[in-house]
Amino acid sequence: METLQIIGSFVLAIVPLILVHELGHFLAARLTGTRADIFSIGMGPRLFGWNRRDGFVWGPLPPDWRADGVTDYRVSLFPIGGYVKIAGMIDESFDIAAHASPPQPWEFRAKKTWQKVLMVLGGVIMNIVLAYVLLVGIALAVGKTELATRTIAYITRNAPAEQLGFMSGDELVRIGNTEVHSVAEFLQKLAQASYRGDVQITLRRSGRDTTIALSAAQLRHILPQRPDLGIVPDGMRPLILGVETLRPAGKAGLTAGDTILSLDGIPVASVEQLIELLGERKQKPTTLVYKRSDGIHRTTVVPDENGKIGVQVSNVITGSIVRTRYSFLEAAELGAAQLWSYTTLMVRSIGLLVTGEQSLKQSAGGPIMIARMANQTADAGTAAFLSFVAMLSLTLAVMNILPIPALDGGHLVLVLIEGALRRELSTKVKLAYQQIGVVLILALMVIVFYNDLTR
Repeated sequence: METLQIIGSFVLAIVPLILVHELGHFLAARLTGTRADIFSIGMGPRLFGWNRRDGFVWGPLPPDWRADGVTDYRVSLFPIGGYVKIAGMIDESFDIAAHASPPQPWEFRAKKTWQKVLMVLGGVIMNIVLAYVLLVGIALAVGKTELATRTIAYITRNAPAEQLGFMSGDELVRIGNTEVHSVAEFLQKLAQASYRGDVQITLRRSGRDTTIALSAAQLRHILPQRPDLGIVPDGMRPLILGVETLRPAGKAGLTAGDTILSLDGIPVASVEQLIELLGERKQKPTTLVYKRSDGIHRTTVVPDENGKIGVQVSNVITGSIVRTRYSFLEAAELGAAQLWSYTTLMVRSIGLLVTGEQSLKQSAGGPIMIARMANQTADAGTAAFLSFVAMLSLTLAVMNILPIPALDGGHLVLVLIEGALRRELSTKVKLAYQQIGVVLILALMVIVFYNDLTR
């Protein structure tokens, strides 16, 4: 069931991005009077599709099928990408049949340089627009809601925060000379600061200020793997969503809606902490204090041999929160600022990869990681999921603009070279260029799949 949920979240996140990206190429082709032979969601064999000449057709089209001015809108087998086959353009399909004859007015190669640039960048532009619209929409609909605390309630065992010297009860005061007002703001500013250089953090511990010095390389190694560093802010508690009646929790009288406060006198601040504490108390009577609508209650529960009590739980905010509402202009400004911030972070990260300061293993993730993150953000709510989709859309735009053959940026390089030379490059050169790109992309896919499986 969980696997199906993860797959569903992945499809829900990735398919709209593919659709929007390819729609950008398609609309640009239409705008410039260029034929688009195929509009595909997914890669690989055709599953089904429609075109105005043949109607709806299951499976592949005949091998001798020719577009001749119609577009086949199709869904293909693998939902990991998509493509628009533009007439007269050598792409990753390696189709060079049209190049045996002079350029036709409706073909890509017959168009002006600015028209080619528009068609090549159409997908990137649409992904940036989608990311911006989502960020503005989230700011307008939800605003900003965060815990009004900068105090650490708990640090997950063996998490980066513990290794870096943070402790439960620490109050996060400053990053460098910039004061922070919440744990969420601290984590966001820490990620941004890590790309500018080494970081000095000021904490308030037992009423006295103390500092922790962290190197930029150290943070860039840790943050991609655990963005929250394992820090749980004050004002969170595990909420019981469901109880198995015949398991220890059900026998102890716990019900859905109960909020767990403590175990054996230890305050419980998160689901992770609850799991850790129960794992230490296998088959041992444990005093559990919980809150119900009619007050505070105490019961004894005995975790089974696996440290389980038969509950479904999720973190819930119990502390004070700060809500910020935005006008349309404020949301538009915030969306632009977030778009710029995320873009510069990605560009800097790519720069660190190029210089070798950050490894590909630390940074690159593939479909498996995307699926897991999509599922986690979907569990956190609509706003969190849409924020993830916005960042994924922006990532898709930035990655596609890289000057790598077979990507949009690679096509752009060829277009600009041909524009500067005022002539078309030979079919042999363009075909070899695309073949190199496909090999590079396949190699990258192998690496990211390996990273996903070994994480």
